[in-house]
Amino acid sequence: MIFQSLNFSVLPLKHLTPLLGFPVRLSCAAESDLTPSITWLKDGKPSLTADTNILENNTLIIRKVTKSHAGLYTCRASNALSTIETSVEIKTPVAASSCSVIRKYVSGSSGSFVIDPDGNGGLAPFTVYCDMSDKNGVGVTVISHDSESRTLVDGYEGDGEYSRNIHYSGATFSQLAKLTDVSTNCEQFIKYECYDSLLLQNPAGWWVSRNSSKMTYWGGAVPGSNKCACGMTNSCADPSKRCNCDKNDAVWREDSGLLTDKTQLPVKQLRFGDTDRRFGHDEIGYHTLGKLKCYGIASE
Repeated sequence: MIFQSLNFSVLPLKHLTPLLGFPVRLSCAAESDLTPSITWLKDGKPSLTADTNILENNTLIIRKVTKSHAGLYTCRASNALSTIETSVEIKTPVAASSCSVIRKYVSGSSGSFVIDPDGNGGLAPFTVYCDMSDKNGVGVTVISHDSESRTLVDGYEGDGEYSRNIHYSGATFSQLAKLTDVSTNCEQFIKYECYDSLLLQNPAGWWVSRNSSKMTYWGGAVPGSNKCACGMTNSCADPSKRCNCDKNDAVWREDSGLLTDKTQLPVKQLRFGDTDRRFGHDEIGYHTLGKLKCYGIASE
């Protein structure tokens, strides 16, 4: 009698770089006329760690990967006539430092994940939202804050007299600084709507960096330019000004754009002035600040 030879019908990957704290699944199956059995070995030994499970379909699952799980995992299939083997190398796990890392190694589904940009260096991991479809699906880390809604500025005449501190959800500025370090790009949308209210002239308004530095340029402009986006293209409402709002007339105008210097982000505070109606002027403004978004893997 001729029996079908023993063959693998499902093979695990040859190499795998897991993320610390995330699960790993290694699938392996074999087939032949004589029912085969599957055995898993780590570094040539049948002893597996206590947090490793083998399912009924012979899939090996590590619930939460640690550095001790690195090694060579061998799937050995045997029947009464022969034995065959295939192996997968689990490399030293890396920290889930950002959503871009999670997108690359773990999941393409958007949702909430715990990240550790500091790599267990002393700062605690924190929860973020991962947008896996934005920026061509690179994996965007999104951080919310308490000042995203359109907010009125009224009754503050002195330059920078209005002050709004920004509080980010579930993360400190130290943690967010680490996120920007491990990301290739970070951005934050900023907008000021003005009615007879100056922005960067004097300056009446500015934003404060995470390092508490006074930043006198606006979204869409080059850092240090002291301009808004329209000033970069010489397209402001008053060509002699650097921002639309600095025309300072009784017309609703807007200056907005993305802040992209990741070494200064996220925005820590917003400051505005020139919005006092006591002097016969209907001076008023509204500010809007978007979520912090970081993406890309800086080490690549």
